[in-house]
Amino acid sequence: MKLLAIDTSTDYLTLAVMDGDKTIGRFHKKVDRNHSTLLIPMIDRLLKISRSKLKDIDAFCIGIGPGSFTGLRIGVTTVKGLAYSLNRAIVAVPTLDVIAYNAKKSKGVICAVLDARKNKVYACFYSSDGKDIKKISKYLLLPVNELMEKAAKYDKIIFLGDAVEKNMLSIPNGKRLKWHPK
Repeated sequence: MKLLAIDTSTDYLTLAVMDGDKTIGRFHKKVDRNHSTLLIPMIDRLLKISRSKLKDIDAFCIGIGPGSFTGLRIGVTTVKGLAYSLNRAIVAVPTLDVIAYNAKKSKGVICAVLDARKNKVYACFYSSDGKDIKKISKYLLLPVNELMEKAAKYDKIIFLGDAVEKNMLSIPNGKRLKWHPK
């Protein structure tokens, strides 16, 4: 089954063509919210790189945020148009879940965190046993300092997402944490 996955919820434009479990083409680049001008040309380019045609796509996957409202509208509208014109299925996936999945082989707590601007972040905590991840919090929108207070209760935590570098995350009481921006 071939899948075209798209995420336009952040400053990055992310696309992938999957054939079963194998990624046969991908694109991930910071586009500073220029998704509207780049999305269709990059889909076309990615399909050519992966030697696929749009009619070969069996289903579409879209990142549904949280994130930029405009970016989300662009991505969702594009996917809906493509899927409906081809009579294909759409799978909606929370962006924070996708980010956390990058660290599923790690053991411990994962915190996916995206910049929500004005010193706030979107975040969610997950637990990983090295094979699977499980969501252990609600999706959160909160000030950075409140996120760090919540994170301080965990012994081992990995931070992933664009807010890591932007907000220079630090835990109260000088506790050291492992983090990884993605």
